[in-house]
Amino acid sequence: MVRISATRTVLPLALALLGARPAPCADLLWQVESPFRFFRNSSTFAVYERGYPAARDGTAQPPADVIWRTERRLNDPDCRDITTPDTCAATARSRYASTRLGWAAQTIDAVCYDSRQGRYPVTCERRYSWGVAKEDYVLPEAHTVVIRLAPERLADVPQGDCAWSWTPRKAGGRTETRKLACATPLVIPRVPFSLDRAASGVKVEVALPDGRTLSDGNVAVDDLLIVAMGDSFASGESNPDRPVTFSASRQMIYDPLQARDDQVAAHAPSAEPSTRSLVFGLASSPGFDPKVLPRRLLDDETKGLSYRLSSPEFAAAFARSGPHWLSPDCHRSQYGYPFRVGLQLALENPHRSITLISLACTGSEVTEGLFFDKKAREGTGNAMVRAQLDQLADLMCRGSRTMAASYILPVYASGSTEVSTRAVAKSWCAPQSRKRPIDTVLLSIGGNDVGFSALLLYAMTESAGDLAPIASAIGQQIRFSPQVARVYMEQLDERMKALRDALQDGFGVAPQRVLQTAYEPIQFDETGALCGNEPVLGLDVHPKLRLDRIRLGETVDFLKDFFARMRCIDDARAGGCPALATGAGTGFQLVSDHQVEFARRGLCARDPKRVVADGDLMAMPRRWPDGEGFSPYSPAAFLPYQHRWRLFRTPNDAFLTANVHSSGFSLFDILQPVYAGMYSGAVHPTAEGHAIVADHVVRHVRAILGRGSGHEAETR
Repeated sequence: MVRISATRTVLPLALALLGARPAPCADLLWQVESPFRFFRNSSTFAVYERGYPAARDGTAQPPADVIWRTERRLNDPDCRDITTPDTCAATARSRYASTRLGWAAQTIDAVCYDSRQGRYPVTCERRYSWGVAKEDYVLPEAHTVVIRLAPERLADVPQGDCAWSWTPRKAGGRTETRKLACATPLVIPRVPFSLDRAASGVKVEVALPDGRTLSDGNVAVDDLLIVAMGDSFASGESNPDRPVTFSASRQMIYDPLQARDDQVAAHAPSAEPSTRSLVFGLASSPGFDPKVLPRRLLDDETKGLSYRLSSPEFAAAFARSGPHWLSPDCHRSQYGYPFRVGLQLALENPHRSITLISLACTGSEVTEGLFFDKKAREGTGNAMVRAQLDQLADLMCRGSRTMAASYILPVYASGSTEVSTRAVAKSWCAPQSRKRPIDTVLLSIGGNDVGFSALLLYAMTESAGDLAPIASAIGQQIRFSPQVARVYMEQLDERMKALRDALQDGFGVAPQRVLQTAYEPIQFDETGALCGNEPVLGLDVHPKLRLDRIRLGETVDFLKDFFARMRCIDDARAGGCPALATGAGTGFQLVSDHQVEFARRGLCARDPKRVVADGDLMAMPRRWPDGEGFSPYSPAAFLPYQHRWRLFRTPNDAFLTANVHSSGFSLFDILQPVYAGMYSGAVHPTAEGHAIVADHVVRHVRAILGRGSGHEAETR
């Protein structure tokens, strides 16, 4: 009997850094089936895999921009003429509808997450090619593996069947056998997994028809646990898994007095402005009425009906037609860069499986969000989101949490410069009671601690009075100057120190395993100049929004100091840093090499090859009185996930993509458009932007993984 080794070549260094083990002339090739464990079904993973521009056998290094390329292959609209949304719709091909909505719309209904409860399940029922398995989501007991003869071996195998056998590597396991045609891959439904590498996996042998035997004694899956925490720049804000679709003919009047039950109001607004319209400067202007905007496509229209505007049926239909988020309370979606990093890590190494826990939540600070519960982004007025550290502890701990710890945090009310301290008590489980170590933490935090969104509203509006009703509905000050933000910046080191300590105390995460992503620059046009030269470019969803260059300049000056402070907080050894509570630094790795890719692709950036045309398409679609249709294009044809030069959502983009309305005032209130523009994710990276960020972050994750697993680091 001839016994042939399964692997005979030494891998190049680049592949070793990717964690890829299979060699080009291996006799047996195997891969994990459905390796991204967040997806419940193998078919769901296949949706994303179709866009992958490289072989999944792990024998070649993927291109540096592999995640961006995958994004484009999946989300470029399937049409013959992409010049405008209208020309694309007019030349649509068979996959136009699905590509217009984006790939995540096809996967959102088959994931290991309960969107209604806002939590990851303890166990998840996952469907494979062979059947269904109920798995512990954090720590699986087994994986499904597909193994086959390498093409070179299959070519010289005579006709007949191959006899496969496999035995668990852990002592005492039972050997199983199966006879198949040699060209048919073998599916091993349950390959045991253990944190003890020696007890993980199976030994596989196959007897060929000519009497030879091939073997692989190390079919062991490398399952990694990736945790993501933080704010909207990690949650995927502005990129719902299923975006809103708009009507091609009906409009929405944002004035309660004009939302009359006669359906003419949906198409032809009254000539008489309401009192509140006059107060907020929204009387009809020559050419169009700014209160009249695109309306979501409701099911009454698809049925050939017209619900009364004040009826419960209209309100219910409007709610049903809203965006679909993975986690609506956090505006978390699969387009957030942590999901893209996890998917890439699963795709590039056929022997790897990824368990991803993303807890990132829009609006989170180190205090409210990570340590404390925070107000939900959507839901009833008192809906809250559990603190991310507590959510993680719930998932990671077996049994009770008996280790007590206390942390001191600076706290302040939004817009106030009065700072106090608050002690927060946490309960952690003992190290031996944690289900498993965390291999990497992806973190985006600090922006809300200094008031990013309030600073952006400072740059886009004349006064806080413009947004007073929204501030009242939200329950906090939502606009203030950089002078206030500088007070908050001085407290950030204390907050970050507490976070570092909590990650170590509660989960054993070494600081060097935390990748903190620096915020992308939003302020540059296509030439690298400061935005604001055209103050309403992309902002004409509401007349009160105008980008002021002077106030934007003040904000940018602060942000430069903020970015420098974040570098000092993470690593003060470079010099030029003030004395900080973090001393030499948190030890987190600050990822900033992606920022250069956003330098000429900010909020107001237009395609340098078609500046005028691209600028025209940044306007809000409106129906002009003397025109038959919408201009510059029909809102029904809007392409939320197409390639654009700008990598940030404008308020117009946000209105047309997520269209989030506040439950704090009338559905037809004249401030709903500015709420839908700003609180649907304006000034956040697009899905394409997240893909670019992920391409950079994944390189740093590979470097961490090359230094050993989280379990190995904890042991050391």
